[in-house]
Amino acid sequence: MLLLTASVLLSCVTEKKSTSVAAGPGESAKDYLTIDEALSALKIKEAAFQPARFPPGEQKLPRSFSPPYRSIKPLKLFDNLYFTGTATVGSYIIDTGEGLVMLDTGVGDEDAAMMVEDMKKLGLDPSRIKVIFISHEHFDHYGGVQYLKKNVCPDALVGMSLTGWNMLQTVPPEWAYIGPRPQSVDIYLTDGMKIKIGSLLILFVSTPGHSPGCMSFIFPVTDNGERHVVGIMGGSAVWPTQTETRLYKSSVEYFRAFAAAEGCDVGLVFHPRESDFAALRTRKPGDPNPLVIGKEDFDRVYLEKFRDRYRKMLESGGLPPYPQI
Repeated sequence: MLLLTASVLLSCVTEKKSTSVAAGPGESAKDYLTIDEALSALKIKEAAFQPARFPPGEQKLPRSFSPPYRSIKPLKLFDNLYFTGTATVGSYIIDTGEGLVMLDTGVGDEDAAMMVEDMKKLGLDPSRIKVIFISHEHFDHYGGVQYLKKNVCPDALVGMSLTGWNMLQTVPPEWAYIGPRPQSVDIYLTDGMKIKIGSLLILFVSTPGHSPGCMSFIFPVTDNGERHVVGIMGGSAVWPTQTETRLYKSSVEYFRAFAAAEGCDVGLVFHPRESDFAALRTRKPGDPNPLVIGKEDFDRVYLEKFRDRYRKMLESGGLPPYPQI
């Protein structure tokens, strides 16, 4: 059994290495995909389910996710990274020099429209959104895609995990799967995938638990020209089941390994509070960026908040046991 396991692991490692582009003399191996390569990365097209049609039904938003929304004043976080959003949920905009990349889109038409106006206040042109990456298949993260594609950036590509897309074609409009869903996906994200867009090199890490198809992000930014690395856990809440809680737990530590390898020293979330940006708003010229917490505190402070969530759930005594087989 041990020999078989080792053989399987070796074959996985070998297969992963083979995806790198061979390096020429004096060059390092290319371990990322261009946009064109990412568009054709899914080799078996049938693996992505066809868009589903569900019978019409009432899709009432939870009160805490319903309009009217209160905008969080948009803010430039780094030289090439911006925040737009509401007290409910937010989005991050990355200027790649060759178009904008948007991470998550809000609940629906109303808050997506607010984000578009806030982008303009920051001096960004929303029509330059080149790619929209969705962290996971919950309505408050994918809900603005249809509005943006119809009214703002019709040529923008949409990317999310293959698992997340397929979930949206199988789960009926209920609970966290309500609201306007993406009608198509151009790029199916997979664990460990890196995509280069202009000056941006973004790494996608599979972190299931909050949702089956949840992806987290790692990418570099600059602050007055100084390089830093942002890590964003894609999911937040822990659901009260053994499987989801333990998946969440393992995903936090899995993401920690990637974050440590990449040198993450900035941790952001998709459900921020105004207080998260207060110190940055009062930053004086020459002061360090308060969002830069360092590599050690990315683990000890940023990720510890996620650990506290699953610990609280595991220690609550409220989780039903795994069913007997």
